[in-house]
Amino acid sequence: TGVQTCALPICQPMLRVDGVDISVETFRTWFSYRQNLLIASIQQAESMGGPASQPTPAPGDSAASQAYSMKEMWRQRASQLQGQLNSLSSNLTDEFIDRPILRAEASRRNITITSEDVDKELKTITGFEDPAGTPTPTTSETPTVSAGNPSPTAPASTPTVIRTPRPTPTVRTRKPNTLEQAIRDYAKFAGSTYEMVREDAELTILKRKLSEAFGEEAPKTGEQVKARHILVGDEDAARKVLDRLKSGEEFDALAAELSTDGSNKDKGGDLGWFGRGTMVTPFEDAAFSLPVGQISEPVKTQFGVHVIRVDEKDSTKPLEESQYQRVKQEAFTKWIATERDTKKPERLMTETMRNWVVKHAT
Repeated sequence: TGVQTCALPICQPMLRVDGVDISVETFRTWFSYRQNLLIASIQQAESMGGPASQPTPAPGDSAASQAYSMKEMWRQRASQLQGQLNSLSSNLTDEFIDRPILRAEASRRNITITSEDVDKELKTITGFEDPAGTPTPTTSETPTVSAGNPSPTAPASTPTVIRTPRPTPTVRTRKPNTLEQAIRDYAKFAGSTYEMVREDAELTILKRKLSEAFGEEAPKTGEQVKARHILVGDEDAARKVLDRLKSGEEFDALAAELSTDGSNKDKGGDLGWFGRGTMVTPFEDAAFSLPVGQISEPVKTQFGVHVIRVDEKDSTKPLEESQYQRVKQEAFTKWIATERDTKKPERLMTETMRNWVVKHAT
């Protein structure tokens, strides 16, 4: 027939969404761009954090302790960024699936992004200061790391989102006089193109605006329970707790005597009110399924074994501010995950393709 086929990875689609193919070469260019920015950010964080083995400051030396804590946060930041780099291929695939979803939803909501919006975002990204205008404030945020709450009171707490500035070129032969030149310098630094940097900024704004829109629609009330628990080391100990409760001993007294959860044992094991998504899954499932006043069978989690009592339930209880903020943050994430599944994307990336992308990333 005279028709030739190409067996090379570069000629093949790695993803198909709504019948539209994403080529391996397109994926490679974006992979290179994201990889370069992550590597630069990791190097920056490692430089700020210093070596991992540093002497612990002497007790009472507040200045040294503060400096040590700051370096430790940077080292944790470097570790988190390394994790993002390790999962870059998977995360970038999801991003390509999300792009048409985001644009369609923005169109449905009449959310528009102007060139001025993109320029403003790019001034922050590139650190550009207009010689003829007011200097653009630079982002100099201190990295903050939340390891979550180790107490069973809130074992499924959402880690703090850490936002740090994107790395900017540290070596320039000249200071750019225009935003366009600053973008081109940044693109060169990141191994990208002017068009990709602008598209990336547009996508960042789009995602932020949609996240804000979904957050504003988040409910301010939700199903909650008020419960107590006694945390012990194993099921045998939990069974003994249940036997003593059945014999008439008070829950509060046993919590004070036996519970290993020091954050609430002296309050009768009282965990207060909490909604779904706050506790680890086995604990949450047990608490929300229990009738008011009933005591659970032993519930095993990574913290130990719990004996739970539900004191109250409310299907429309107003959320506390911290709960409401978490619900707002999760609203967009849950929506995009559902939409992503609905699209039923064809993930065509093979190990050969993946290896080719990594090898040819610039």
